[in-house]
Amino acid sequence: MDLTVGSPLKRILVFMIPMIIGNVFQQLYSMVDTIIVGQALGANALAGVSFTGSITFLILGFVSGLTSGFSVVVSQRRGARDEEGMRQSFATGIVLTLIIVSILTVAAVSVAKPLLVAMNTNTEFLPYSLEYIIPIFGGMLLSALYNQFSATLRAIGDSVVPLYFLIFASLLNGALDCLFVLAFGMGARGAAIATVTSNGVSAALTFAYMWIKYPTLRFNRKHFRPDLKQYAAHIKLGLPMALQLSVVSIGMIFGQTALNTMNPIAQKSYAAASKIDGLATSIINSAGAAAATFVGQNYGAKRYDRIKTGVYKFTLFMIGTCLVLAAIVLSLHRPLTMLFIAKDDRSEAMYGYALKYLSFNSGFYILLATLCISRSSLQGMGRGTLALTAAVAEVVMRVGVALIAMHLNSFTIVCMGNAMSWVGANIILIPSYLIILHKYIPILGKNSIKYFRMPNPSYPPKYLNKQ
Repeated sequence: MDLTVGSPLKRILVFMIPMIIGNVFQQLYSMVDTIIVGQALGANALAGVSFTGSITFLILGFVSGLTSGFSVVVSQRRGARDEEGMRQSFATGIVLTLIIVSILTVAAVSVAKPLLVAMNTNTEFLPYSLEYIIPIFGGMLLSALYNQFSATLRAIGDSVVPLYFLIFASLLNGALDCLFVLAFGMGARGAAIATVTSNGVSAALTFAYMWIKYPTLRFNRKHFRPDLKQYAAHIKLGLPMALQLSVVSIGMIFGQTALNTMNPIAQKSYAAASKIDGLATSIINSAGAAAATFVGQNYGAKRYDRIKTGVYKFTLFMIGTCLVLAAIVLSLHRPLTMLFIAKDDRSEAMYGYALKYLSFNSGFYILLATLCISRSSLQGMGRGTLALTAAVAEVVMRVGVALIAMHLNSFTIVCMGNAMSWVGANIILIPSYLIILHKYIPILGKNSIKYFRMPNPSYPPKYLNKQ
């Protein structure tokens, strides 16, 4: 899909719909692990698997940000109609991913247990955590390649096919979960191996499709020749996005550490509620991914008018979406919580803790939407460093909330961690986005009315032709 022509909002929404479905399936992908583990192995196993989330996000988030940053280069070159540049970028991204992720795999496997112990992980949960996290880290390269191939497809405007492969991976993961956990009795380790295997199969299929379908991505030997300028261009965008997610995960680790000092019922409730929240926020996160591709393509094409119009209208649309999501999450919190907790472990106290967590998070979904859109828009314009600065603000807020929660031994304050981090990031991201955009197209002063009444977005406005 070419996002540089047509109605900006309609193009974004059409492009985003498959991504929403894909992100929902991505959450279902991980939810299947926790549902089967929770129902088959009990609440302790559920907590053990769920509590690896902050550590896996530290490493896998770095990898995901890295591959997403590489795909932004592809998106910009797609907007500039530079086919040779697209091939070069795709090949460069693969080389950098193989090198960086191989090193990370060794480091991650080595530090997993010390980190879990340092986070005060309950001794009843720790064996399950280790059983799950070690295979996940061991197969990290397969996940990285799958993410990179999918991100590259989205960067050139194909958001539908990555959805098909993600649905396939989700179904395969569910089938393997049942086989390894229920039939073979492999426990939490079986759930992890099912996830890694599904990622590997999907990565191979996605690459095969790209090679057959898109000649513009068919690299050859010359594209793998060492080129420091190419490496630097990709690292410039990939590293800030990678660090941004990893920095945020540091705050999450502090939050998890604070949670680990609470009573076991609160911990188990949090584990279940966070999965419900993750399903809702996956839809909001799709907005960020769509905005990055939309802005990246139009930035490469120098269609700054479309960036302004599209992002503004898209933000209003997502605000309405967030209100609907919050209403659904709160009204269905009880039956959704039951999915993750075996019947013998359920209690009214558990439902109460889950509702408290979901209330604090869903009440601030709008801030998450503005965060995702403004951050991704900055990344699409090549301003990854600003997004990293906002991530630091998120960490400061998360760490502050965690320390207060541990001091007061308050589950309520633990639940405020996400919302406060979104506040901190928005304080930096929204003004930064407006200032950067203003460098390319007027949005303040006598021209500010154009922010609301733009020319036909299918054609460059007159003031762009004068540049």
